[in-house]
Parts: sequence; C-alpha cells; structure tokens
Amino acid sequence: MTDLRTSPAPAAPPIGAALRAFRTPVRGHAFAARPEGHGPLHPGQSVVLRREAGNPADPLAVALWCQGWRIGYLDRQVAARLAPRLDAGLRVEARVDGWIAEPQGRWRRPMVLLQPGTADSPPAATAHPRRTTVGSETPAVRAGPGLWGRPPGVTVRTVR
Repeated sequence: MTDLRTSPAPAAPPIGAALRAFRTPVRGHAFAARPEGHGPLHPGQSVVLRREAGNPADPLAVALWCQGWRIGYLDRQVAARLAPRLDAGLRVEARVDGWIAEPQGRWRRPMVLLQPGTADSPPAATAHPRRTTVGSETPAVRAGPGLWGRPPGVTVRTVR
C-alpha cells in the first residue's frame, strides 16, 4: 500500500508552458456576502484571480474577485496546480461562464472560464475550451486526464 503522506506529487509541466482553457466551479460562493449596491453576477463578467498565500486554511488559495467583491475561491486541487504558476508571473484571463445547480436545487454555483497564457505572453484568445467527441481519432483533440486531472467523481469507463 502506498503511504500518501510521503508519496511525491505528480510532476506538472514547466511553469512557462502554455496551458489549455478550462471551466471550474467557484467554491465558497454561498458564503460570499454581496457588497451593498453590487448587482448579481452575469455570464461574461470579468473575474480577477488573487493569490492568498497568507490564507490560514490553504496557503495555495486563489481568490476570485469581481468588481471589488470576493465571489469565492478556486477549488483546492485547481489552486494547488495554478498557484505556483501565478507566483511565477502566469497571466490568466477569467470570466463568469454561467451557473450550475447544486443537488435538490438548494443553491446555484457560478462557473468561471479560465484562459491561461504563459509567463511571457497574454492569455490565448480562444472562445471556449477544446471539446472532444466520442470516438475522435485525432490525438491532438482527444482529451485525457492531462494537467488538471478529472473533476471529482468523474471516471473513465470502457464501452464494449
């Protein structure tokens, strides 16, 4: 059995490497009080990523800000991969991309679209992250676990 406490973390691509655009839900949005006079979030609104190295709960935390309102945080696993790159100067363009409903519709959680550039260049000008189709045979288009891994709860099953 592998001891998780001493297992090395998987190697990530170099910090200057270009990363693909991806969507991720905002964590903690239900606890982010909306400032007085600030309207609700709308798809397309620009979001700023700010590192919170002094955060006592997570030193790799990345907060999401929209017009002076901290709307929440990146997921801990995404932040762990993105934080060292932000510290190295990676520029990331982010915007609200929509909403997802949580189980039983108790609340909605915003989704953000992140478009990373490199430490030396602005974010890529893509409209949406790459999407794949089932049975696609083009290796450049086929998605795998890649840098970000699969979202929690998503498994790959072979259809026979």
